[in-house]
Amino acid sequence: MKKAQPSFSFSNKLAACADPCMDCDMAMALFEGFCFHTCTLEMREGRENTFLIGTPRSLPQIPERSEYAILIDDLGAAVVGRDHASLLRGYMALLLKIEPVSGEQGVFAMATGLEHSAFTVRNRMIHLCVFPETSYLFLKKLVRLCGVLQYTHVVLEFWGMLKFDCEPALAWPMAFTKEQAREVIREIRALGMEPIPMFNHLGHASACRVNAGKHVVLDQNPTLYDLFTPDGWSWNTQSPTVWELLKAVRHELYELFGEGAYFHAGLDESYMHAKSPAYFSLLPDFLARLTEEIVREGRRPMIWMDMFLPEEAYVEQRMHACTKGKTPAACEAVLSRLAKETVLIDWHYSVDHAPVPTAIYLLGKGFDIMGAPWFDAKNIAAYVETAKTTDLFGVMETTWHTAAHDMYNMLYFARLCGAAKAPWSDYSGPKEETATLLRKVTFEPHDYAEAGWMREQINLGAAKMC
Repeated sequence: MKKAQPSFSFSNKLAACADPCMDCDMAMALFEGFCFHTCTLEMREGRENTFLIGTPRSLPQIPERSEYAILIDDLGAAVVGRDHASLLRGYMALLLKIEPVSGEQGVFAMATGLEHSAFTVRNRMIHLCVFPETSYLFLKKLVRLCGVLQYTHVVLEFWGMLKFDCEPALAWPMAFTKEQAREVIREIRALGMEPIPMFNHLGHASACRVNAGKHVVLDQNPTLYDLFTPDGWSWNTQSPTVWELLKAVRHELYELFGEGAYFHAGLDESYMHAKSPAYFSLLPDFLARLTEEIVREGRRPMIWMDMFLPEEAYVEQRMHACTKGKTPAACEAVLSRLAKETVLIDWHYSVDHAPVPTAIYLLGKGFDIMGAPWFDAKNIAAYVETAKTTDLFGVMETTWHTAAHDMYNMLYFARLCGAAKAPWSDYSGPKEETATLLRKVTFEPHDYAEAGWMREQINLGAAKMC
């Protein structure tokens, strides 16, 4: 490519004057990664919420509805954010502007101009699952990609993959230690995102996907059977032992994650509670007590909504199995008891047009509502468009076990929400660009299996995760 004209050019070691929050290994490693490890950054203390390289002639002003502004002239570049998180997102946008100068090894340029954020969705969250098949490096790559793509929050759900003090059987032997998890959480914060702890308090109590038939607790200690419903899939909400165990889990997660606004309690796909009127009748009291207690603990509860939507909410959407037979009165009996701080997360993976009927149904119920698509392009577009045109609190992209196949849709989602682009983004595809970004955010040595997002590029057997 030809050197952009006019531009700010640099090489070798570059000094930056920045908010002290940026004086961290992550910010400097990202800069080096985006310069193909041929140029380094030295951080010096500068103004709050500001990042400068070179000697730009002025600082940009942030427009009223923007998070940050970037100004690049031939002498340097400046990023100004409204707060630390916004500054870091502006920094990510600046990194995307770095281009190598063809024919000049180790020389880079950024085209001059003025730019500001133009997000169309204010809360751009992502839900990441940590399975036994999820390598530590893969998890870090996911988190770093989310940062570069300017997500605002990362929900971490450890599926039997975090060692708890309160009950060893909650984790497989190969689970991550708290110190390993703490390092990932530190990276989330260093990338300008808020980490959100999650532990499912109803269904998915096996901490395993139902199609595998595994159970993290009962496969290791079957004497703990009374913690669960007879099918083993859900927590026994009537057990005082379960109540105290879940409370202990939350407090360990609060200590691990540090300060934050939310706790995701899951509460989805409890098939016995959904099918049995007697079991379902237990939920209003349980959820009232649970959500109020989470609020007293200093967090806003988040919950999936498949269990608590009536049939009439679906309109043209394919109904979830846990919704069948639910009347408005039965669902209202639950909703009316929830703490008003609760964030309701409406997930559906077959909806392909906006506005999403279930999200619209929930609006006006007195809660903040988030949409939650999976990795289908039409599904993502439907929820993002609904968020743009209604009063949704935001959108939470879900990844489940498919991040290792469809990671590039994380980029698709972010760009629909207004995330910054590279100068060449419009002329490439999401797979190619995601692969390029992954190489720039992977600082650790790795082998063939850890390159990209799939362990094998040709798999003649069953699909593998990560």
